[in-house]
Amino acid sequence: MAVAAGISGQKKVLVYTRNFSNRLIHWVTFFAVIDLLITGYYIGYPTAIYGYGEAFDQFTMAYIRYLHFLGAMVLDITLAIWFYLAFFSIYHKYWKDMIPTVSTIFGAIRVARCYFTFEKPPFYRRFDPLDGILFLVLIIFMVIQMLSGFHLYVQGLPPDYWWARLIHLGTDWLVWVACGSQNVRLLHHMMEWIMVAGIIVHVYLQVAKTIMWQDGHIVQIVGGYKYRDVD
Repeated sequence: MAVAAGISGQKKVLVYTRNFSNRLIHWVTFFAVIDLLITGYYIGYPTAIYGYGEAFDQFTMAYIRYLHFLGAMVLDITLAIWFYLAFFSIYHKYWKDMIPTVSTIFGAIRVARCYFTFEKPPFYRRFDPLDGILFLVLIIFMVIQMLSGFHLYVQGLPPDYWWARLIHLGTDWLVWVACGSQNVRLLHHMMEWIMVAGIIVHVYLQVAKTIMWQDGHIVQIVGGYKYRDVD
């Protein structure tokens, strides 16, 4: 769908880029990650918030861990849906834009150069090669965060519980890779700050593109449309 529009003297066409399910997954993921970052920070640094009154009346850590667990479950389900749509979506198969092929890598370099030269890159309907590679890296970090989080979570479950055995089967290899459970915990905390940095970079790039190229990169994740220049 395309609609002609005049923006800052440049004739543009309004292009439909993101359907409702794509935008919904984005925002559910966003709020789940924000919940996990805030509650995860407290779990790692509990003196950041103090309770009041007698100790037996305070359940701050329990509440925070519960919210952290809920956020983790929402993110895990959302990632599973995202992976399914990435390969089997009728509207758009995301994996094609995220695999770092030779053309994608050169395209990402070209887009990155545009941030310094202010030259406008070619129009990409959904996301450009640089965004695709950054999204792939961010998703890999999220998967590592998810696996390490499950390994930490399973420590509090009865060892003969079927759910615990399943988690041990899928995450115990992290202990070998990280050389100890304590390093898995450290990895989980490190991933938190990498995620914070990744979110900052992602938001900055989208705002920069919206300001420099006036294509509506920010509003497309709300309304589903962005602009394309036409002669």
